[in-house]
Amino acid sequence: MNYINKGIGVLLIAILVVSCKEDETPNPTGLSEITLSSFSATAGGDGTIITVKPLSIGASSYVVDFGDPNSDSDVITIEGQGNAASYDYPNEVAQVSYTITVTAKSSAGLADVTMAEDIVVTHTVVPSISTVPASPTLRDANVFALFSDGFEFGGDTYSWEHGEDAAGGTVVSVGGNDVVQFSRLGSTPGVLSVGTIETANAFLDGVAATNIHFDVHADFAEGVDVLKVTLVNSGASQSYVVDGLTLTDGEWVGFDFDLATDFSAAVTAIDQIKFELGTGGTAKDHATISLDNVYLYKDPTSVILNGDFEDGQEMWKFPIFTGGTTNPYGSSSDGSNLDYDGNDTGSKTAGAKWSSSQSGGEFRSPDSRYAYQELTLTPNTNYLLQYQYAIKDDSGNDPIGGRRVVGLIMDGFYVDGADAVGELGANNLGFHEGFVAEGKFSDTVGGVGTVVSIPFTTPASGEVSIMFYAVTPADAYIDNVKVLLN
Repeated sequence: MNYINKGIGVLLIAILVVSCKEDETPNPTGLSEITLSSFSATAGGDGTIITVKPLSIGASSYVVDFGDPNSDSDVITIEGQGNAASYDYPNEVAQVSYTITVTAKSSAGLADVTMAEDIVVTHTVVPSISTVPASPTLRDANVFALFSDGFEFGGDTYSWEHGEDAAGGTVVSVGGNDVVQFSRLGSTPGVLSVGTIETANAFLDGVAATNIHFDVHADFAEGVDVLKVTLVNSGASQSYVVDGLTLTDGEWVGFDFDLATDFSAAVTAIDQIKFELGTGGTAKDHATISLDNVYLYKDPTSVILNGDFEDGQEMWKFPIFTGGTTNPYGSSSDGSNLDYDGNDTGSKTAGAKWSSSQSGGEFRSPDSRYAYQELTLTPNTNYLLQYQYAIKDDSGNDPIGGRRVVGLIMDGFYVDGADAVGELGANNLGFHEGFVAEGKFSDTVGGVGTVVSIPFTTPASGEVSIMFYAVTPADAYIDNVKVLLN
């Protein structure tokens, strides 16, 4: 069996004479029979356009049957010598076997001669795309990315803080932006593997993803016009389906779905996302779609997340920090004896810690660390920022004004930590400097350190940022950060 692939040269097919018949019509050429010596079959385009060119003596025409059982137009007549016939086979699958039959005919009454050969047609997908969708605008802290280059700020793209590295499809770069493509959706689903994600705990334990977003592009002449999407939880053999998604020819279309209500059932966990031809849709050519910005997301938070620091640095990082580090603090096991609900545990809990090299203020350096978290609260409402802090009383060169832990509430959100630090003192809704240095939490009365409550009133937007940093030659700590109605 011969194989025809894109870019392969001419395939010479051996002669197989399968029929002949006598014809007593006078032959003005003097020949007694047709000699069909060969025919060539050349692959072109994406590998499925096959061109057949017969070579014979005595034939005046040829009938080429390309052997596609699902077509009524796969039999083509070639008139005269030196000409060829082409046929474009379907693209639904990567490789299909066909039988090409060439019958040489004579206008001089010579008997027909037929030659046949099996071939394998290999389809090479060559989709093209020159555009990308708009960059996501959701806040970094609210997105769990599955396939996305990230978010844009100041003309540059920055990676998401939370997410999984999805795998599957063919990844192509368009102007430096990665897009994943799936083909042959008319017969085979495109599968994006995304790890195992429990939607109720996507960000942290108890912090759920509530929606899913994806951008889709299709050229109808080589793609699909209607899409079906299935979120798969393989471990529980569960599937969550949304069907009949109408695409727009040659344009990116964004889709957003509520994980609780918009699928065939409430989505509890996923490890795969399948993309298929939707009900009532049409698949053409190589049936390709392009995908970008596939991510889960949640609503903006109105409560402090990871306020007890049991999950390390999660939810406390700036998206970027020009000239500095996005690490917000050093995780510590020297936190308060109180848990987040105010119960005395009898021993230390987790907390956030700053060393001298991580301090800000007059000790500021590229290694300085600032904890940051965004909240969307009720506008024009009175609240309290509450937390506990402790500062070691070890010897050291104290900064001007003394060693301290600083907590503050800022108006609005920031992307770059350098911008927020640059506005310290100028954009505060509430502010506190704590100077009590009695040692670690465990050195203080009850192991609870010093309790701080900072009153503030939210702006009309309701959007505020909570920040902490330390200015100290010794270690400093905070724990149990809360925002409460005042």
